[in-house]
Amino acid sequence: MQSNIYTHRMSNHIRCVYAQRIIRPVNGEAAARLLNGAARNAALWIAASDDPKDVLWKALEAFRFLATGLLAK
Repeated sequence: MQSNIYTHRMSNHIRCVYAQRIIRPVNGEAAARLLNGAARNAALWIAASDDPKDVLWKALEAFRFLATGLLAK
């Protein structure tokens, strides 16, 4: 399945970023699947919205908070 290829690639990227101590210790596959799912749901929300530009900014802000939570301090 195509999504498994992308999840595998993303989990590898997450492992590489962790190896550089940019993010906290986290399971690469779990983080990849959750970030990917959040991005997909945001895309569906934006596409179905009556005001896509407004929803886009809301989704970007929320996604940024979710993703930055992985950053090492």
